[in-house]
Amino acid sequence: MTAVTHQLRFDWLDVARDRQARFFALAMPVGFLFIFCTIFGNATLLIGGHLIRESTYYVAAVTTYGIADVAFITFVVSTVEARESGLLRRRQATPQPAWAIVASRTIVGLSSGAAIAVLLLAIGRAVYGASVPLAALVPLAVAVMVGCASFVCLGFAVSTLARSNQAAQPVALALSMPLFFISGVFVPWTDIPSWLRRVADIFPVRNEALALLNPFTRSGGGPAWSATNLLVVAAWGLAGLVVALRRFRWAPQDV
Repeated sequence: MTAVTHQLRFDWLDVARDRQARFFALAMPVGFLFIFCTIFGNATLLIGGHLIRESTYYVAAVTTYGIADVAFITFVVSTVEARESGLLRRRQATPQPAWAIVASRTIVGLSSGAAIAVLLLAIGRAVYGASVPLAALVPLAVAVMVGCASFVCLGFAVSTLARSNQAAQPVALALSMPLFFISGVFVPWTDIPSWLRRVADIFPVRNEALALLNPFTRSGGGPAWSATNLLVVAAWGLAGLVVALRRFRWAPQDV
């Protein structure tokens, strides 16, 4: 823990220095939330047998985007940049154990994703009245943490596909943006063709969105867990971790 804490101090300092990146990481999901709720209004939707307001639906949907943005897309870019600049290689050469470096970067990704989720959920409650029953707070928190952890693991895996700084962001966006559209994050779920819904159900974005939405649809004291959806998200995270363990490299790959 001492090694991780020591490394975490420098990783947080690196994040804190990039104010522009932090601003857009927060501003984009918040902007999307306001835009979608303004465009689509506050009509009533029937989701999973429950009637909810459209603004509540987009609070959960955009929170999914926010988590994926900072825990996956931004994480892929920062990891590739650290590798290609030689930073990871230099850190590996220090007495600091390699696992402490990986653990520190994982904690930064987890906490960043959790922070944006808390911000979006707070805005959703204050502005759109998207409240969660007290009994559903724990399932909601678990959904946030499982999503953050899984997307970080997937970020480690996908970072092995990008062999240069220039390729990192296009690779991350190419893999994530189509899923945001077919999973009902950017487009209302009711407007998506049924065959695309079946495709989306396989991937973690849709399952994370459902795990986050489910607590909003339950009345006080009702069940709010989305065990199946969380298992799918966790399975993707585990698969990403396995790929990362086999393919992750510390040295620059740009040739």
